[in-house]
Amino acid sequence: MIRYSYYLLGSSISLFIGGIMLIGKVPLILTISTLIIVIFLIYLAYSINSKKKKALINLGLVLGILSIIISATSPAHFNALKQFGNGYYITILDILMILGFYGFPLAYIIEWLTQMKKSKV
Repeated sequence: MIRYSYYLLGSSISLFIGGIMLIGKVPLILTISTLIIVIFLIYLAYSINSKKKKALINLGLVLGILSIIISATSPAHFNALKQFGNGYYITILDILMILGFYGFPLAYIIEWLTQMKKSKV
């Protein structure tokens, strides 16, 4: 159960740092919504770890899948990734985006699939 929380916290830390770095560079509503998502991910990580409810774990799975889909279909994210390596600032933001929207969510999904496979054996 605690691994799920680690992946959610990793994602939330990546998104928080990226959101702070983008203050003044993106519309304020994006910064505010990022911070709301970060707070929700931290709350979900805490809830999964303390309550250990399958529904909460499944909610994390849905959020992980949505995170990957939404980021992969976002023109802004695609354009940012095309600029990877063009400077320290954009490269750090890209790394945080990859971790927050792909790396940690994918690790969460893999953990979920692994646990499902173990429970069926």
